[in-house]
Amino acid sequence: MISGRFLSLLIAPLITTGTTFAADNPGSHQHGHAELQLAMSGQQVELLFVSPAQNLLGFEHRARTPEQKKTVETVVRWLSETPLINTPTASCSLESGDIRSEFAGNTGGHESGDHGQHADFEISQVLICPGLQDANALTTPLTERFPGLEHLDVAWTGPDGQGATELGHGNNQFSPGS
Repeated sequence: MISGRFLSLLIAPLITTGTTFAADNPGSHQHGHAELQLAMSGQQVELLFVSPAQNLLGFEHRARTPEQKKTVETVVRWLSETPLINTPTASCSLESGDIRSEFAGNTGGHESGDHGQHADFEISQVLICPGLQDANALTTPLTERFPGLEHLDVAWTGPDGQGATELGHGNNQFSPGS
């Protein structure tokens, strides 16, 4: 569950960068693009990742074949077990997480691609990252794990201020302190 504190920390970067989540603006749903929002405080990171299902699964319709069903199962399990950001020493652990998607058994208010609508994933996580304050860079496994993810817009806020960057496929590192 996303805390009120997390949402208030996200408001400033959203207003200043003009970023809008795909879940809030269906017109912004773009294949190949996704958004990752971070709020950092002490050793804790609260994050929200929003992506079209196409980027993660390779399709947006209900899984029809055994191969597609296996893909959904593998991706949902990976997203529920993997910290979506980490320190260079891989010290982050997942304290809690939530996946909102029809593919995870809930729609979060979104209809299936079978009905002419786009299907999205919305993942929130709370991570505990010892050494976060000393990390000059953070990494994300998203841009390497999902070949359909061509552009990941990352925005953060924390004790040192706020910022944003865009990562391309295979580029997994960013510096929130700069």
